[in-house]
Amino acid sequence: MDFRLRIVLVALWLWMWSASASAALQGHVESRSFLGPITGKTVTYNIYFPPAYSSSTDRYPVIYHLHGINGSQGGQQNTTVPQVFEDAAALGLIGPVIVVFPNGYGDSFWADSIDGAKPAETDVALQLIPHVDANFRTIADPRSRIIQGFSMGGFGATKFYAKFPQLFGLCIEYDGALLTWQTIITRHPTQAQTIFGNSESYFNQFSPHWWVNANRAALDRRYPVRMAVGALLTENRSFRDYLLGLHLPIEYTETGCPHQVPCLMTSEGVHSAAFIGGRLGRWNCPPDLTGDSVVDDADFVAFAAAYDVLDCSALPTNCPADLSGDGRVDDADFTVFASAYAAFECENPSLP
Repeated sequence: MDFRLRIVLVALWLWMWSASASAALQGHVESRSFLGPITGKTVTYNIYFPPAYSSSTDRYPVIYHLHGINGSQGGQQNTTVPQVFEDAAALGLIGPVIVVFPNGYGDSFWADSIDGAKPAETDVALQLIPHVDANFRTIADPRSRIIQGFSMGGFGATKFYAKFPQLFGLCIEYDGALLTWQTIITRHPTQAQTIFGNSESYFNQFSPHWWVNANRAALDRRYPVRMAVGALLTENRSFRDYLLGLHLPIEYTETGCPHQVPCLMTSEGVHSAAFIGGRLGRWNCPPDLTGDSVVDDADFVAFAAAYDVLDCSALPTNCPADLSGDGRVDDADFTVFASAYAAFECENPSLP
């Protein structure tokens, strides 16, 4: 879609949202549960189906939306989040999607609590995803499975994306509570004890900061984490700078919103939907310098033109041909490019 047309459609969507914020969903939400095969506990979740789900045989991408602290799988998010995708679909920015709302046990920080009482990570990564793919008409491919979340859910979404790159193709966080161990023990001492056992090493098993560093080689070849920031400026700016320090891709915007889902969705929901819609079914492929999803002669010409740039920082724009990430385009980058060029296609380099 032409960029100028996208801008017009986004402006139109914002007008539509303000004019019809209370419009009823065309699709519907159901409450579901099943017995977790790993934990032996009941796993509860809500699920939104797009309007044509019951009358078609189509398969759909899945958005997993994680709630904030003291939330659950229900509530206002069951309307606000799907409405964004319905409005974006009406504008042609994305096709219909399924949205799954997991239960994070109120305050789990989307971790497995140390006492086993709140297995939120296991529920999502090992039980809920296989259950949803087995029981509903999903596109059971990580390139069509998206993780997003608000506040504590933004912490969780970023952790899931970094820790399980084999499960999710994209990540969006809305005013994520991207806390370190020091901020957890200061602001959430109860959860520091009940969820993480007052153990920094246990916390690190579920920390976005820890996992983006541990898996930075894989994440460097993925699409950026999209950060739509509201009131939690300090935490998000710090995490943004942390990602940039690791040379990881990021899309960052500050909305001016309070720490509330409706404002964040009104401000950035359509942009996130467009971000998702433009990337569904694809992996990021850095050697594809022309963006046509193959690595061919056109990319060779582009690479050759950039070869022997000894200092990317001197360029007015970024340096996409610096495939090794060392700030220059040299033989190390040629080795990466030649390997992909020989394959003539973009394959996901992050999965086993």
